[in-house]
Amino acid sequence: MKKVRILIVGAGDRGATYARWVVGQPQRAQVVGIAEPVEARRTRLAEELGVPAENLFGDWREAVARERFADAAVVATLDDGHVEPALALAGQGYHLLLEKPMAPNEADCERIVAGVKRAGVLLAVGHVLLYTPFTRRLRALVDAGTIGDLVSLDRLEPVGWWHYAHSYVRGNWRSERSSSFLLLTKACHDLDWIRHVMGERCESVASFGSLRHFRKENKPAEAAGAVHCLECRFEPRCP
Repeated sequence: MKKVRILIVGAGDRGATYARWVVGQPQRAQVVGIAEPVEARRTRLAEELGVPAENLFGDWREAVARERFADAAVVATLDDGHVEPALALAGQGYHLLLEKPMAPNEADCERIVAGVKRAGVLLAVGHVLLYTPFTRRLRALVDAGTIGDLVSLDRLEPVGWWHYAHSYVRGNWRSERSSSFLLLTKACHDLDWIRHVMGERCESVASFGSLRHFRKENKPAEAAGAVHCLECRFEPRCP
């Protein structure tokens, strides 16, 4: 069987995870290129996977400038950086695995879908929970009527305080100006999972919440003037 050649666009946590999964399927696929602006991430993953230097790029645009050298691309850039590489790669004939969420807004999602249809390539969004053994088993039980009629469903997304503080207060997803709102960024796969298990399209979605603890008025006096934890005198006692 011919191996599927894959280009990784964005070698952060998600992109590297997909790449390492590919390595575990040596008869089926191989990573042949990496586009990642952070040199340390790019070179570290390339050395781990054995990707040749000529197929390493500091910007996805450099990869697109080349004649297509892979069959598919994994787009795992930050949320607000999905649209342009997805459209450009699709236009070159790359099939796409797009990390969730597709884009921070509906209009950009529609742009991606239109571009993929225009190019005639495959598009999958990384809602990986749908393919886990527990989801498949649960869906089979629901479809078989084993638990009776499904009239309501509760799902909990346990975002740990450390994850929330690291990623959604101080990290890449701290602001909607450069990312998505929390429900979309963190829980879009939960919404997709609910839709999948229920077997019906969602008619409406509501979200309620507020930023309560991580506010300037709650900043300890000893933390005054500090921008980062390493500069903060309160850090050794910070819960």
